[in-house]
Amino acid sequence: MATVTLRDVTKSFGAVDVIKGVSVDIADGEFVILVGPSGCGKSTLLRMIAGLEEVTSGDVAIENRRINHVPPKDRDIAMVFQNYALYPHMTVAENMGFALRLAKVSRAEIRRQVEAAAEPLGLMPYLERYPKELSGGQRQRVATGRAIVRNPKVFLFDEPLSNLDAALRVKMRSEIRDLQQRLGVTSIYVTHDQIEAMTMADKIVVLRDGLVEQIGAPLELYDRPANTFVATFIGSPAMNMFKGDGAKGQLRIFDDFAVPLPAGVAGEAGMTLGLRPDALTVSDTQRAGAFAARVTSLEATGSETMLFVERSGKPITIVTKERIGATSGDAIWLTPDLAHGHFFGADGLRAEGEART
Repeated sequence: MATVTLRDVTKSFGAVDVIKGVSVDIADGEFVILVGPSGCGKSTLLRMIAGLEEVTSGDVAIENRRINHVPPKDRDIAMVFQNYALYPHMTVAENMGFALRLAKVSRAEIRRQVEAAAEPLGLMPYLERYPKELSGGQRQRVATGRAIVRNPKVFLFDEPLSNLDAALRVKMRSEIRDLQQRLGVTSIYVTHDQIEAMTMADKIVVLRDGLVEQIGAPLELYDRPANTFVATFIGSPAMNMFKGDGAKGQLRIFDDFAVPLPAGVAGEAGMTLGLRPDALTVSDTQRAGAFAARVTSLEATGSETMLFVERSGKPITIVTKERIGATSGDAIWLTPDLAHGHFFGADGLRAEGEART
């Protein structure tokens, strides 16, 4: 196990700056997920930690040892790739034990270590099979088992579940998380799927355009997003954002509807109120503190209902456990739960204050 430290790390490809000064501290045994939209630099950052990409400037360290120019094989890391990178002509056991064979470990010891890794992964019945004879989930387990056998200080995962179907992704993310907790190995995981990030991570690093937008525990990012980007990126369905002008203690989000600003927050033009889809209550009759909207569509899953509505050309999403009888075109009333509202200034940054209801 080991700590990993990134200090003002940058990466440029010619005149293009991909990573623009990233600093992250990863504790011993921590499971950290790098998340962000495509092209934000998360995979490049992971490859720099692995030594597969050179660092343009800044420092990468494992256990306080600067490794910028240390070859990948000497960094004591193991990486699980998106395409698993299994050797098709080798059996499962041979794939898992390949690094040990290169290290001149005895056959008996290789077998012992391979079986020790295969047992918790449920791979014992498949050790003599070839990759083409395995399902996608089994191949993913083999790639993970190959990393475990190396007994590294740090695990690196580069979108390992992206090639699996939705149901298998749910199952495998639970298995990877449980395995990491049992082994206690420092792990860095890249994904563009914020649900994976929320359900698996001890700490999330949100990236955009090569910069860190926010670092924190999953619920910290969900409950207190630092800016409008994090607010809309973390959480599914995405947070509803209502832009308006703040003045005299109120934020006017529609011509005929305003909400009170948090105490201590000065009003300004271009402010934003963010409301999660479950922070809006639906009624079919007018109520105080509610605004009118019109239903565009509805999805009922049984346990909850997702309602899509529109007001003044703005789409709004509501999630409720109530059974809603509305149909497309119906008028409804929405009451915002301001105790769970998020206010942002014109610069997109969180406006601190005490919410008023």
